[in-house]
Amino acid sequence: MHDDDTGDDDDGALPGSGSRHPLTLCSLIIIRSRPEYTPRSAISSYALFTVNKVGKHEARFDIVHRVWSRDDTRAAIIDGLAELIPAGSTLLVRHPPRAFEALRRTGAEGDVRPPNDTQLILRRVPGLRPMPFTVPNSRLIAAGQQLGLDMALRSSTPIKRRRRAPLEAMALWGLYTNAFCRPAEARTLIAAFYAWQAIERAKPLPF
Repeated sequence: MHDDDTGDDDDGALPGSGSRHPLTLCSLIIIRSRPEYTPRSAISSYALFTVNKVGKHEARFDIVHRVWSRDDTRAAIIDGLAELIPAGSTLLVRHPPRAFEALRRTGAEGDVRPPNDTQLILRRVPGLRPMPFTVPNSRLIAAGQQLGLDMALRSSTPIKRRRRAPLEAMALWGLYTNAFCRPAEARTLIAAFYAWQAIERAKPLPF
């Protein structure tokens, strides 16, 4: 797993609280038709899971899920996504396992590639603190299952993966919370997540 912020300081957390969880943390999953930087790669879906800490023991959760077609431009998708991310928040984003290796190789060869999705978002959201992860599918699935989520397996169809992108975004947040937050804080946040999930499941279907 790769990360740019080890969570050892309390930047963005409640002052004096000892929290390792930022006040506002957004967990982003972008699903592409093909790996980024390969021919005909396009964004087919994204899910943005936002967690706002309220005091020491409360949190508010929100999930936004969008599905796109090839007629939707990358610029329009990124612009709309950037509008959903609060300025100054921390952004968890999953990168493909070989993304950093590919970027290093490209730099060594002197080949300048266009900015990736994360870089475009950073240009549009003031004060955004990125935290990129390369997480194996098995680890992300395990993190989601630990939260009681019905995760898409690696063998799942592209349509099923697009539909379950919100679960991957929640699982990525769960992975961060268990890895970087103190045990008591992690338990409190995950208990709040379970309560929110129960409310969400109890809501009537929108039809």
